[in-house]
Amino acid sequence: MNKKQGMGSPDKEDLVFPIWKAEGQIKEQLHRGVKTINGSVVAVAISSSAFTYVRKIGNELVVKYVEGCVVTTASAKLAGEEVKLYDVSVHNICSRVDL
Repeated sequence: MNKKQGMGSPDKEDLVFPIWKAEGQIKEQLHRGVKTINGSVVAVAISSSAFTYVRKIGNELVVKYVEGCVVTTASAKLAGEEVKLYDVSVHNICSRVDL
């Protein structure tokens, strides 16, 4: 199994976009509070112990923070290295309840 097939760390040349830098911007925006597409204002405090999942497709970035039974999903658009959050949702995976 070569490195690209396994779960090892990617080579530096594989890192096309500084995805963890973008995730840091999202965490900061969540802490300050953001206005979502439906007009609500949302603020979320993400702890350092949360499991973080990041997916980038085109200029779309989705970050999921999982801590205990709670999943916070943040959706954002990328413009260069700038990130603009446009939707945030919170879901309790133990009781299947959206907050």
